[in-house]
Amino acid sequence: MAHPFGTQTIRRKQDLFSEKDKYGKIVNIDRPIIDEVEKIARNHNTSMATIALAWIKTKVTAPIVGARATKAHHLDALEEAIKINLSKEEVHALEAPYKAHDLEGVMADNRNREHNWTQYLINDSEK
Repeated sequence: MAHPFGTQTIRRKQDLFSEKDKYGKIVNIDRPIIDEVEKIARNHNTSMATIALAWIKTKVTAPIVGARATKAHHLDALEEAIKINLSKEEVHALEAPYKAHDLEGVMADNRNREHNWTQYLINDSEK
């Protein structure tokens, strides 16, 4: 959510598993949301990361946000997000295209365990 769709970051170049096997499967589901974050960020003259953090603020009163101390722009985005109040229309525009994803990674590997998250899986007929 912090970069326009298709942006190649150092992390994305290094994390080939996520690009191909994890996020590559859901790119068409997530693209409308990423595009909307970019549009709202442009309208607010701010970064996409700031808009993503401002959206989190609409959901919880005390978000836990991780920021690397070596990257001041992470803290700058957080500081700016505190000052932005998204409109109801903007929140709706971010949430309307959301579609639940199937489990990936460790969660998918453990779906057959006795105590698992299978009740949250997407039914194949709903895809």
